[in-house]
Amino acid sequence: MLHAGSRHDRKLIAILPRGGLMSLVASDVMVRDVVVVTESTSLKEVTRLFNDRKITGAPVVNDNNELVGVISETDIIRKSTTIGAWSPSTAGQIMTKPPVSVAPDTSLQRVCELMYNRRIHRVVVAAGPQIDGIITTMDILRAIATLLPNFSDEERDER
Repeated sequence: MLHAGSRHDRKLIAILPRGGLMSLVASDVMVRDVVVVTESTSLKEVTRLFNDRKITGAPVVNDNNELVGVISETDIIRKSTTIGAWSPSTAGQIMTKPPVSVAPDTSLQRVCELMYNRRIHRVVVAAGPQIDGIITTMDILRAIATLLPNFSDEERDER
């Protein structure tokens, strides 16, 4: 998890002079330490992993380590409670597919448009079959909070 003042935040601040928040690209905002699960990972293990790592979703890969989907807490809740007699037991059975992914050089504006239009909360960053990172709505909010001017209450009242 990244915290204010982290190396990731300093990298974002160093990038800002290039042209503002929307001049950022996916690789500027993505988290590189991606938690990945396989299609055969049990839902019990997925939920434990989400809880332990304090995340709400993860890319799903097949036996060849190729991106095949994304699983989220929402998938687990919705699909585990609405399927009826059939009880899913693995990530591959309930993952969202195909996954939404972008190239590392995709503009942050395009990433935001994709997330908004598709009503999703995470996008995988990948160059080909290799997963380079992940961007969540919280990563975008962190970038905004890090890069926007920090006005004092007095300055805010003057605006």
